[in-house]
This record gives sequence, C-alpha cells and structure tokens, in this order.
Amino acid sequence: MFPEDWYWLSDDGRLYSSAVQALVDADDDTYHLWLGTGNCATRWPVDDNDNQTDASLDEVLRPYGLTCSPISLAEIRSALKADIDTAAELERLKYITPGNGQAMTYQQKVTEAQAFKVASTPKASDYPILSSEMGITAETLDGVADIVLAAFAQWQQIGAMIESIRLGAKRDIDNAEDEAAARAIVDAIVWPSAQVQA
Repeated sequence: MFPEDWYWLSDDGRLYSSAVQALVDADDDTYHLWLGTGNCATRWPVDDNDNQTDASLDEVLRPYGLTCSPISLAEIRSALKADIDTAAELERLKYITPGNGQAMTYQQKVTEAQAFKVASTPKASDYPILSSEMGITAETLDGVADIVLAAFAQWQQIGAMIESIRLGAKRDIDNAEDEAAARAIVDAIVWPSAQVQA
C-alpha cells in the first residue's frame, strides 16, 4: 500500500483519493486505471462509534501528511502560527522557569538589583528577594545583584531574538502564497542558543 496514492471506500459509496486528497467519483478514470493494476480500495476506517467519518479517515492519513477534510489556507496559517507560538514558548523555557509566581520573583529580583545599583546607601532590608540569595548565589548583596543583572541581560538578548523570530515567521506565514510555502517557513526556523550569545 502506498498511502500517497491510495483509495478508501466507505459503505455509503464515498470514495477518497489520497493522490488528490479529495473525494472522487466511483467512475473516475484514474481510479479505474488504479483498480486495473490489481489494487483494491481499503474500507473507510471507523470511529469509536463504528461510524465512517472524515475524522476517522483523517486519523489514518495524518501520519503521512495527508488529509481527508479540505483545509483552507487561512486555517493552515492559523494552525502553523499557533505551532510557532508553542515552539517559541518551549524555547523560552530553556532559559526561564515556568510559572507566574516564578516570573514575578524574577522580575522582583531584577527590580531590586537595578535599585540596589543606583542606591547611594543601600540597606539589605530594602532588597528582601536579593537578600534571600546572599550566601547562595553570591556572598554579598552586590555580588547577587551583579549575577541577577547579568542573567537578565542575557535573557533580554535571547528573549528578543526568540520574539523576533516568532513574529517574523508569523508575518511570513501570513504572506505565504500556498501551504507548501507556509510550511517551509516553519521548517526553516532556527531558534537562538545561549552559546551564540556567550
């Protein structure tokens, strides 16, 4: 069986051709030529309720990059852009810890480190998050602030690159003339790495 050039026949007479990714008539010339080579259409698959649905055939076709249900270019673009958003978030998570509380803590660390660096007479009690890291991240409050600001500077570079790639790819997908061009944009994405920034 060659999934890219095969036929599925439902009990109600629907005939799907993977070569054209659409329903065809039972008297289709190409179908009859295909039958003449000794092939026989596969029975249309069923869902959990024993119904021969487009979704059940899509499930069989999807691993081969095929579909039974015609999908508009707008739907393809939307799905690809959602995939890019997900991929960008996975890239971000290589450099940050997930969670809203953790994000707030990191932001507070940066705010405290920036304030510490400009204070004329800083007191540890004015910087509770930074102070909690003394003896762990660095021995002094100044050392903790330096490390926090260095990590933030690196994150700004990586984060900006990820965001630029994400938004640029989504823009290019919106301008793609067809599905192949849109998918090629996703395939061409190269996310930045911390090593590149070092």
